[in-house]
Order: sequence, then C-alpha cells, then structure tokens
Amino acid sequence: MDDDIKKPVLIAIPTNDGITIFPEMLGMAKFFFIYRINNDREFILTEKRGNPFEKTKQHLKTLDVYSVIDDCKIIIAALIGKKGIQRFQNKRVLLLFKKGNIGNVLRHLTKDELFNR
Repeated sequence: MDDDIKKPVLIAIPTNDGITIFPEMLGMAKFFFIYRINNDREFILTEKRGNPFEKTKQHLKTLDVYSVIDDCKIIIAALIGKKGIQRFQNKRVLLLFKKGNIGNVLRHLTKDELFNR
C-alpha cells in the first residue's frame, strides 16, 4: 500500500500541437504528453511520447494505444470510442473528457475529478 502512495499519478493527454487537447479520437493523436501531479497539485510535463498507432485503424486499437500509456492512471481526451472507454475502464484508468488548451484544462481540474475514482 505504501508503494502506491509514493508512485506519482501520471496523466496522458493526446495532442498534435503540444498546446491543445487533440479534438478527435484519442488513438489518432500524434503525441501523448505525460504529466505528473506533485504534492502541491501542480502538473509537471515529464515526457512527450509519440503515438506509433496514429495512422492505423486495426481491430482493438485501444489496447495498442494503451501499451504506449499504460503507466498513466488518468487520460484526458476529447473523444474515445465506446468500446475503447470500456477497455480503459477495465484497466482501471480514469477518463476525463475535456477540450481546449491543455494548460487551462489542467488549471481547472478539481480535486474531485482527479481523486474520486
């Protein structure tokens, strides 16, 4: 239990431009920006991951995309398909559906949105 408390909470956000949340389906984004939340509830960009599945349309694509961001406990995205939502929820990933500027979205997240799961 103590190990879970010490692990940082990581958030994956799909983006093409590094500024806005990708407005289409999660798996079609070029990148996933990975943020961690520190003890002061500040969001720190820790990594920019490319999405090797950006242009693919394979069956069960959600599981392939998950392999790129499987260390993230939260995904903030504009759109995820119905089957994809269920697959992520089965993996115990918190999904938050937001649009717009990444910085603004992060600033306006509530404690309830992040930690009531």
